[in-house]
Amino acid sequence: MTLATKMKIELDKSLLEFLFGDREVVRLARVLISIDLFFVMVHGIKYAFKQDFIDLFGYWIYRNLTITNDWALPEIINYLKFAAIIYLLCRVYAIIRQPVYLALAFVFTVALLDDSLQVHEGMGAYIGNMLGEFVQFGTELQSHQGLRVQDIGELIMFAIYGSVFSLVLGIGFLRSQLQHRKIGVGFGLLLGSLAFFAVVVDVIDRVAASYSRTLAQVVATIEDSGEMFVVSLTVAFAFVVYRRHGPNAIQP
Repeated sequence: MTLATKMKIELDKSLLEFLFGDREVVRLARVLISIDLFFVMVHGIKYAFKQDFIDLFGYWIYRNLTITNDWALPEIINYLKFAAIIYLLCRVYAIIRQPVYLALAFVFTVALLDDSLQVHEGMGAYIGNMLGEFVQFGTELQSHQGLRVQDIGELIMFAIYGSVFSLVLGIGFLRSQLQHRKIGVGFGLLLGSLAFFAVVVDVIDRVAASYSRTLAQVVATIEDSGEMFVVSLTVAFAFVVYRRHGPNAIQP
């Protein structure tokens, strides 16, 4: 066995121990994913048997178990998961003073505020109104691609977010030690996955709405359920980091 092969095996082993060597973290991930799967399953049942579900449980229960509704129970739990991520990152930063964790906490705080207060939707509408002189352009998008001028405004907001996040994370990475940069890369992959569902799948949803309402509902479900799963995995990863580098650090 070559030295390079041995080093790779040790690296893979260390990574697996870091991610899965703590039973408490694995248990947390299982619980969070199970909750997400429960909501997705109930959402599917509600969609298939809408009127029967409403007759049996009432519209309030129906509305608040719908994963695509703002401030429904699944969404609120997602906000709490965001808050947990921010708390864990801030606690780790308070102990080891590595700026990458503070930068990540900033990004997740903005993501939480944007999602819960619908910032990018509101600002997207505002920017869309400012682009009112391009009404014909917006009409063509609406008729051919299912996009509105407001959607262009939202994409502009996402571009602004991306620029700010890149700057903040870049500074955080540069000022942190190599070990914590590697951990930051893990968070970066999770943020990228979250952005995929929140931005890319959201655009697909708008386009799908121009072809089929049913298709749009399916895509919207994929968008919101995907976000739920990614945030749950991010909580588990943040808990790993907290257990390794927080105030009561343990070794895998």
